[in-house]
Amino acid sequence: MSATVNLLTVLFDCDVSYPGYITRQVISRSAIMAVIFGTLSLCILAFLVGFVIADGTVSCEKGWDWSPTFKQCLRVQDDKLNFADAEADCVKYGAKLVSLVSAFEEDDLINIINRHGHCDYYWLGATRPTIKDKFTWVDGKPFDYTHFGPKDYNNTLNCVDIRAASSNWHTEGCEKHNCFVCAKDDAATPSPTKYADCGEILEAGIKDSGVYTVTLGGDEFQVYCDMTTESGGWTVIQQRLNADLEFWNQNWQNYRNGFGVYGDQSNFWAGNELIHRLTTKNPKTILRIDLWGDRAPNSPHKDDYYWGEYIFSIGAESDDYPLNVQTWMQSPNDWDGTGNASSAWYDIIDSNGVKFSTVDHINDPMSKCVTDYHLGGWWLRYCTTATLNGEYVPLKYSDGYGFMWMVDGTYVINPVKSRMAVKKAWK
Repeated sequence: MSATVNLLTVLFDCDVSYPGYITRQVISRSAIMAVIFGTLSLCILAFLVGFVIADGTVSCEKGWDWSPTFKQCLRVQDDKLNFADAEADCVKYGAKLVSLVSAFEEDDLINIINRHGHCDYYWLGATRPTIKDKFTWVDGKPFDYTHFGPKDYNNTLNCVDIRAASSNWHTEGCEKHNCFVCAKDDAATPSPTKYADCGEILEAGIKDSGVYTVTLGGDEFQVYCDMTTESGGWTVIQQRLNADLEFWNQNWQNYRNGFGVYGDQSNFWAGNELIHRLTTKNPKTILRIDLWGDRAPNSPHKDDYYWGEYIFSIGAESDDYPLNVQTWMQSPNDWDGTGNASSAWYDIIDSNGVKFSTVDHINDPMSKCVTDYHLGGWWLRYCTTATLNGEYVPLKYSDGYGFMWMVDGTYVINPVKSRMAVKKAWK
């Protein structure tokens, strides 16, 4: 029935009148009929082509656009990733970063980007191992067509992006974070496998650290996976490298949803809602904490490295994300826990059972722990002995202010870097 309706629509939309110049001549009825028949034939042909496409011979998943120029399905992704992570994201969907082999494909790509995207620059799937090598497309197509803008080819850079406004190409450092476009054949349309954490991604044979998508409670979250530390599969929930992003004064909503930019060289908090779902889906979840150095002036620990592992989860937002944490005893008499960050009770375990506090949602009975000592957002009760989200440059060093950690109950460090990551317990 739908095919009939579509056919009638096409036919009635067609202009079957004969050309105007014929009306100024004495012509036979057969000539007129020949013109009309020819026009109708073209309309029917156009309909049949459209019908084949509409009826599913060529189809794309939701979120993908069919391009007759590429003869592929394209997906515009406005999340900014470095080149390797962008390509990894495409591969999850059976796709590759888009390649361009003609000006026609380039025009079609820009049209699709302008319909769906909002970024200025998008990765193309062109790269090379070193500056001594030639560029190649990641999908193996010949690298014959280029469109570098004036002064936009820098021979010291090994990746390529395209500017949406001008369609000019630029060489870029592969570590830059850009939006990107994936392309795949319409036959390669199975839904991507859904993973619940980085451990499952590792088990699927994906071994590169980077940004991935996990599904928890029916919702999708982006996460950063550490696939190298202690056999890999860690979902990183916090990372601090420097003072570029302040943590202590972020509000409740930001801590709920997460903030910062995922990457191995960036500051971020994954978000309490994600952390809650990650740490309550299994009977036991392990938190790993890594700490590097001490910024306190004249500290004897400036080059020290600390780490520790704990049994860890946080409750629901309705209870203000309370902390549940205890020593991770891998053997029955392992009372000191795992690692050298502390010998139990002086570190994050001091906050066990405590609700989360932020500058606009204080649960600490002594509010100045947040407002004056700049220890939040964290699990605070009359302050604490360890908080990794405190002010990066504290009011005082080695004295329980800001971004700090107590080691063995004997001294306090203000770390240079920190990382928190979770993983399903393996024992």
